[in-house]
Amino acid sequence: MAFYFSTGLRNSVLGAQDTTGAVASLAFTVTSNVITTSAQNFLTLGFRPGDTIAISGSALNDMVTTITSVASDGLTMVVAGTLATEAEGATVTITAVSKAFKDVFRNNVIRVYSGAAPANADAVETGVLLLKLTKSSGAVVPGVATNGNNFDTITAGVLAKDANVWSGVGLADGTAGYFRLFDNGEITGLSSTSKRCQGTCATSGGDFIMSSTTVVTGATVTLDTFNITQPAS
Repeated sequence: MAFYFSTGLRNSVLGAQDTTGAVASLAFTVTSNVITTSAQNFLTLGFRPGDTIAISGSALNDMVTTITSVASDGLTMVVAGTLATEAEGATVTITAVSKAFKDVFRNNVIRVYSGAAPANADAVETGVLLLKLTKSSGAVVPGVATNGNNFDTITAGVLAKDANVWSGVGLADGTAGYFRLFDNGEITGLSSTSKRCQGTCATSGGDFIMSSTTVVTGATVTLDTFNITQPAS
């Protein structure tokens, strides 16, 4: 077995916080409570729906609030708090509260590929994408909570999938070789910041046990259990 954390995931569970840093490129709009950036990308910075964030340094909008959604282009985010309209100019910092493994993978997506797994979870994906497992096979848009998978509470050190159906429809014919669990941003490719982990697929003796590793185009695969043992405190 070869279960790997990406560098971004490892840093996150060790307490690293996603942040914009102190920048003058953030604007706030009272309509729909939108924060806009002209020089950064909220998705690549790690901000996700459900994250608690602290805003500081603004003229009118210093607060603690929760992200509702992030645009797929990463240029805007919607928050639950009530914002005041404020143009760019002030040196503002937005920082997300540190997240445990369960919260990192809030509204997650699992991708299953053919072939041997890459050397580590930072590396570019290899093989053919055979399957994407989501809530009831629904489409997931990065930055939006809809149809993402979620974990349940930790019991006796084991983090298990929730009661919802995690499933996907075969995208290509092939033999499952490895999987990657992505956070809601689903950032692929070479990355030391993307939060993801990977392991091998097998009918026995692997990290991701399947009743059959054969994936058929158009056929639905359902994940019955998905347990990750958490480090002891």
